[in-house]
Amino acid sequence: MKSTIHLVFKTHLDIGFTQLAERVRQQYHNVFIPAALDTGEHFLHEDAAQRLFVWTTGAWLIWDHLETQPPERVRRLERAIDRGIIRWHALPFTTHTELMSPALFRAGLSYAQDLDRRFDVKTVAAKMTDVPGHTLGIVPLLARAGIKFLHIGVNSASTPPDVPDLFRWRAPGGEEILVTYQKSYGSTHFVDGSDVALSFAHTNDNVGPQSVGQAIDCHRDLRDEFPDAEIRASTLDAFAESLWPLRERFPLIEKEIGDSWIHGVGTDPVKVSRFLALQRLYDRFDEEGLSAQRSAFGRRLCLVPEHTWGVDIKTFLRDETHWDRADFERARHDDPRFAFCESSWNEQRAYLDTAVEALDADDRALAQAALTEAAEHNDETPSPAPVEIAGEMELGGWRVAIEPISGAVMSLTSSNGLRVEGDDLIRYVYESYDANDVAEHMRTYLTDRVRWALLDHGKPGLERAQTAQSARRGTCLLGVESNSQRAVLHLQTPSAACETLGAPKRVTLTLRPIDATRLRLELVLHEKPSNRMPEASFLTFMPSGARDWHLHKLGLWLPAGDVVSNGGGALHAAAGIRARLDSGATLQITPLDSPLFAPADAAFMSFAPVAPDFSSGIRCNLHNNKWGTNFPMWCEGTLRFRFDLALS
Repeated sequence: MKSTIHLVFKTHLDIGFTQLAERVRQQYHNVFIPAALDTGEHFLHEDAAQRLFVWTTGAWLIWDHLETQPPERVRRLERAIDRGIIRWHALPFTTHTELMSPALFRAGLSYAQDLDRRFDVKTVAAKMTDVPGHTLGIVPLLARAGIKFLHIGVNSASTPPDVPDLFRWRAPGGEEILVTYQKSYGSTHFVDGSDVALSFAHTNDNVGPQSVGQAIDCHRDLRDEFPDAEIRASTLDAFAESLWPLRERFPLIEKEIGDSWIHGVGTDPVKVSRFLALQRLYDRFDEEGLSAQRSAFGRRLCLVPEHTWGVDIKTFLRDETHWDRADFERARHDDPRFAFCESSWNEQRAYLDTAVEALDADDRALAQAALTEAAEHNDETPSPAPVEIAGEMELGGWRVAIEPISGAVMSLTSSNGLRVEGDDLIRYVYESYDANDVAEHMRTYLTDRVRWALLDHGKPGLERAQTAQSARRGTCLLGVESNSQRAVLHLQTPSAACETLGAPKRVTLTLRPIDATRLRLELVLHEKPSNRMPEASFLTFMPSGARDWHLHKLGLWLPAGDVVSNGGGALHAAAGIRARLDSGATLQITPLDSPLFAPADAAFMSFAPVAPDFSSGIRCNLHNNKWGTNFPMWCEGTLRFRFDLALS
C-alpha cells in the first residue's frame, strides 16, 4: 500500500526572543506573511491542482493580521485562505498552559473559532512547540472545542516526557484527544499499522517561511528518503482526520505530563501577581457573560502566558563578567545590553495594561481595583514588640503557635477546632546557588549539550564570581505585632545574604482569619535587592501526617505524584493544593500571587525524572532566576505573596 505523507510547512513563533516583541510582530506582518503568500501563490499559479506549499501558523497571527493590517493586505490574505495557501491551527501560540484558567484557555481557542466562522472551515488540530509539556487540564477543553489532535514538538535539547510517540491522552472525565510527541519542533512520523505519515518542514525561531526554492528542496529531500510515498503539502487538520478513525489502536495515557520549563513563571513575580488578579477577574466575566470588550480583554491577557517573556539572553545580554553584586549594579547602570534586556521584560509586562485598555469604563475600574488590591502592602519600618511568645496566640477564634527563634509557624487551630501542625509548618527560606548547582541542572536535564543549549540553560562566567554561594538560609524572629484580628511576624534574613546576594532586607508574615475555616497568609519580602546570580525564595508548608496531595491545574484536581517520568512533576503551576491530614481534616492552600509548588524536599536546581514525593509537604516558589533563555534575570523591590489556607 502506498503511504501518504502529510507535509506541513511551519515556522516557530516566538513573540519576542529574536527581537523586541513588537518588532517580531511587525516582521511577521510586513515580511513573513507576504513571503508565505508569495511562495504559495507561485505554486498555485504553476498548477492549481497540485498544491506544493501550505503555510500553517497559530490562529493569533492570522487573526491579528486580518484585524490590524491595511485593506489590501487583508484582502490578499483572505484570498490566500480561500485558496488554501495558508491555514491556522486551533491554538493562538505556544503557552505555559499551567498558568492559565479554563476560561482564559478558552479565550485563546476563540481566535481560531472566530476564523473558522469567518471562512466556513472547521479546525480540529492544534500544535505547541518548544515547551516540553503541558497539563492534563487542556484535554477536556480541547475535546469540548472539537479538537481531535495535538502535536507537541519539544525543544531539542530538553528532556522529553516519557510518553509514546502517538497516544490517546484521556482526562478524568473521559474526554480524550490524540497526541503526537516529537523530540524536535517537528520531523517525519509514520503511524504504525497505517498508510499515513506526518512530516514537518519546520523553520526555526522567527526565521520565516520557505521560499519557492526551499519548498521544492523540502519535497525533493522527502521524496529521496521515501521514494514510494505520495507527498502532499497538507495541514494538521487533514492528518488529524485521517488518524482519528484509527484512534482505538493507540496507547492510552491518563497521567499528568506537566511542564519542565514552568520555573520560568517565577522570574517575574510582580507581573505574575498582576496577571493572576486580572485572570480571576476574567473568570468572573466569563461566568457573568462576555461582551465584545470583555472578550478582547481575555484574548489580550492570553499573551502573558505565551512562552516568550523577553529577548534571547545569550544573544542580547551576552555578559560573562558582571556577576558579583557591585559589578552587576555598575554594569546594569552603564552597559546598554542590560538596559535593552530590561526593556524587553517591561514590554512583556505592558500586555497587562493593554488588556485592561480593552474594557469599558466600568469594567476597567474593576480591573484597576483588582490590580490595586494585588499591589497593596505596608512598607513602613516596623517597630515590633519584643519576642515574648508563650503558648498560642488568639486571632479571631483561631490559635497560632510560633517558634520563638526562627519565627516559623508551628501549628494552626481553626475556630471550629480543626488543627494542623508541624515542626516547620510554615516557614520562609531563601536559597542561593553557584556554578556547580547550574552544572547539575544541565547535567540532569539537557539531552544535547550543543553550544546554544549550554548558553540558554547555563550562566557563563558564574564560576568566576567571588560571592556566589550554594546555601539555604532561614530567618530569625525579631518580634510580633498582634491583636485579636491579626498577627504580624517580623523576620530577618542573615545580613550577608542581603548585602552580597539577593535576600530581602526584612520579611513580614501576616496571619489574618477570614472566617471559622479560612486564614489569610500574607508574606512580604521588603527591599529585596536585584541579584543576577541564581537564587530563589520559598514559603514551605510541612504539615505532619499530610498525605494524598492534589493539585488544582487548569480546572482539574490531579494527584500530585501521578506524573509521567521525565515530566514536570518536580514543579507545578497550580491554582490550589490540598492534602488529607491524619485527623481526617482537609488542608487546602490557595495561592493568589505565586502559583509554583514543589515537593518540600526536592532540590530546586537539578531535574528529577521520577515521580515526585510530597510526603514531607510542599513549598511554594516565590521567585527564581534558574535559567536564561528569554526570561527576566533578576527581580527587586518589595514583593507580596498571599495565600488562603482552609481547614475543613
